[in-house]
Amino acid sequence: MGTIAQRKLKDGTIRYRAEIRINKKGFPAFKESQTFSTKRLANLWIGKREAEIDENPEILFGQENLVDLTLDDAITKYLAEVGDQYGRTKTYSLKLIQKLPIAQNMVTEIGSTHISSHVSMRKKGVNKLNLQPIATSTLQHELLHIRGVLSHAAIMWNLKVDLPSFDKTTAQLRKTRQISSSQKRDRLPTFDELERLTKYFVRKWNHSSYSYPMHLIMWFAIFSCRREAEITRMQLDDYDETNKLWKIRDLKNPNGSKGNHKEFSVHADCQQMIDLLLNGDVRHRMLKRGYDEKLLVPLSPKTIGSEFRKACKLLGIEDLHFHDLRHEGCTRLAEKGMTIPQIQQVSLHDSWSSLERYVSVKVRKNAICVDQILKLIA
Repeated sequence: MGTIAQRKLKDGTIRYRAEIRINKKGFPAFKESQTFSTKRLANLWIGKREAEIDENPEILFGQENLVDLTLDDAITKYLAEVGDQYGRTKTYSLKLIQKLPIAQNMVTEIGSTHISSHVSMRKKGVNKLNLQPIATSTLQHELLHIRGVLSHAAIMWNLKVDLPSFDKTTAQLRKTRQISSSQKRDRLPTFDELERLTKYFVRKWNHSSYSYPMHLIMWFAIFSCRREAEITRMQLDDYDETNKLWKIRDLKNPNGSKGNHKEFSVHADCQQMIDLLLNGDVRHRMLKRGYDEKLLVPLSPKTIGSEFRKACKLLGIEDLHFHDLRHEGCTRLAEKGMTIPQIQQVSLHDSWSSLERYVSVKVRKNAICVDQILKLIA
């Protein structure tokens, strides 16, 4: 017999969870549930599902295809099946989508009006969830994540999802510039900005209670061309010091990061930052946070990003992201006369096209050098 439970979400929205439990002799215990926006839909699903089970008892053995799922439930099932293959950015985006109105629609019914409404709402912001308006490029990524779930549902769960309609809708949204690809970002920190950031983080580090050596982490990010999440996953055992190669596990990749391990070349400037991060006092203070002692930087990537943003805000440095330090690092390699393949050995970019901007880079006259950095952090 089916039951319906009412629940209230954090934003005040009411949802109805319909659940069917069956304990039948000769069959395994069976439980199935779905969440709906109205009690009527929940009742309809229970009636329909119980009739299907009566007609086909093999369902109790789990030997049938799914009838339908809300996008919310489809995302949960999708993450359970393949979520460990992707990075935290995609997972976070999908979990956020689950909180939005589009997630309460059945995947077999999602059409142009649902997508259009979702885009319109995200461009305005969602006050109930304290979500600000998002850029057209972020919207495109969000729709691609939704499509990924729908495609998986169609192929792996045999659900009748209208993917051609979804693609036509997103093509029109792209044509009318409601969504768009990301623009290439060319922001580099100036000599003055790097100097002020370094001095600021050194002052913070001089407080013995502070355990984030951001003055070293930011320069390690530049010389290694690593993202903050990669920095905090680097295992000490993965460093081949003889050949100056450090393995990065689960490197970010659009086709899935799980198992995508690659080694990057550690150059002399980067080695100096590694030595400083392994310094006794620095190491001791970082390990106070309680993270794995087998890591080079046993700290939280979220906090590293947060500390960098707060510093930029306090110093009046506008439109500078931690990820821009990776761009700065690639630029420095190009200024040394390295070729694209040589830069790739450090940055681990898969595509040459993403590094084309560095082909004709000219050496900057006022780029802060390693000797100046060491004096600042001494």
